[in-house]
Amino acid sequence: MIAFSLAAALSLLWFGVHLFMGGRDVAAPLRASDLDPVVRDTSYLCWHLTSCSLLLIAVFFGLAAFAGEPAYAVAGTLLSTGFAVVGIAMTPLIKQSYAQLPQGWLFVPVTGLGLWALVS
Repeated sequence: MIAFSLAAALSLLWFGVHLFMGGRDVAAPLRASDLDPVVRDTSYLCWHLTSCSLLLIAVFFGLAAFAGEPAYAVAGTLLSTGFAVVGIAMTPLIKQSYAQLPQGWLFVPVTGLGLWALVS
């Protein structure tokens, strides 16, 4: 259960980073941009949907750790894996660097902790 707790804590950290750093560096400039309102507002909505998803990953791992329900960890691990795969694969596809967009790599240890806990 310690790996579930570590995965929950790390996921909660990434949620906090997203909320505070991302809010300042991404969401606020996005809202102030002169993009077409539909593009701007859709992107802003997606930022908030990501916030919910990140918090759910932490909640799923927390439930696995404290309620002893590994099914929650399966959900958290699958979501984390999705974030890792999309973040790692999309960065070069959109011709960006991992130095600028490292987010996908942040979920590799979360996924690893989830898998470790599920197989042990």
